Amino acid sequence: MTSLTQMIDAFCSGRPGKDAYELLPAFLHNPPGVIEQFVDAVMATQPDGGTFLDAALSHMPEEAFDRLATKWLPHAATEGLTGAIEALVAYASLQRPAALSPYLDKLSEMDANGSSYYACWPWRASPQATVAELLEQARTGASTEERLQAFERLLETRQPAALQACASIAADIPVPHSIGLYLQEVGFDENQRQLFPDEVAHVIFPAAYLPAPHASWSLQGLHPSWHLPATSTGRFGGAGTGTCGLCGGKLHNLLEIPEKQASLSDSEQVVSLQACLSCLGWEKPVLYYRHGGPGEVLALDEGTCSPQFPAQGLRECTAELAPTPARWRWQDWALSNSRENLNRLGGHPTWVQGADYPDCPCCKKKMRFMLQLDSQLPDQDSEEWLWGSGGVAYGFNCATCRTTAYIWQCT
Repeated sequence: MTSLTQMIDAFCSGRPGKDAYELLPAFLHNPPGVIEQFVDAVMATQPDGGTFLDAALSHMPEEAFDRLATKWLPHAATEGLTGAIEALVAYASLQRPAALSPYLDKLSEMDANGSSYYACWPWRASPQATVAELLEQARTGASTEERLQAFERLLETRQPAALQACASIAADIPVPHSIGLYLQEVGFDENQRQLFPDEVAHVIFPAAYLPAPHASWSLQGLHPSWHLPATSTGRFGGAGTGTCGLCGGKLHNLLEIPEKQASLSDSEQVVSLQACLSCLGWEKPVLYYRHGGPGEVLALDEGTCSPQFPAQGLRECTAELAPTPARWRWQDWALSNSRENLNRLGGHPTWVQGADYPDCPCCKKKMRFMLQLDSQLPDQDSEEWLWGSGGVAYGFNCATCRTTAYIWQCT
């Protein structure tokens, strides 16, 4: 196991090279407190940060964000922001947003991560006093830019009263897009109905199921989200039972779990979540299905096509489902940088391109998010399934109509 002294010598005394990065995978097996010491040393000596810092932040104790925020955010207020401090803010806003709450005024003054899409995330755990201040700024700010910034921070709190206020003042700011688009980005429809379940579970695969790392410095499979303790299992991948309404081929099974776990009903009856991987995204951007009894899946799309890219389906296995602790309930596709397990049931989607909730083909209401599957899953031929190109697939449901829908996004 790589020692703290070795890591500090390799990363904190000049620009780290390839040899330094090869030490990182072994070092991340150290106790979390040792990782925190390394992060603190990097903050002091490598102001630009780097992917090695981003990775280490996820392996230190969760409460370390409190200690590091207390130390480094006041420092940034007097000495200036650095890339390393902005990385601390970005990952804290996902893993421990409450650590940033005492410093929201400072973060606003410094415009931390101001040019990024996650600039407003630190306000997710805003106390009521801050919410009230944001609402006043959104209503009476001196400029449209100031009002819009407060409006977007309010949305990130996801508090019902804040969302309702945003809907009522959007036209007065004025905001450049429809309120519906803004609400979808934070997971709500135009009526402020939440479009994602609060409960989250990670899909944990058997050992050796995923492709082996391609390089000695790879961090693949090390992140804690790959090793959460499971409480149930489900059949993953393999052949489905339904027939595609477009190409006529057999559907591909994604996951078999109780309907309750898929947020489709309160029943323990097993539902088979299936889609045609040959047609999804290539022949139609969204595919819809209706679920009857156990294993019954009816495709709602109609047509005739010969798929451009016939798929064999994902390799079958028994996957485990692990309840997700608070630290990993919020994840981001870009910031995870292929390190984290993004195969999840429930929670807020980790969009690649932006929010895209399909309308139910039956009742026309926005469907609720159900699950997502990341790239690099093996197919039946042991090739890596990439959802386009390094993309993510998303599944949705309408419990009232017993329908499901699937899309994928990629870069």
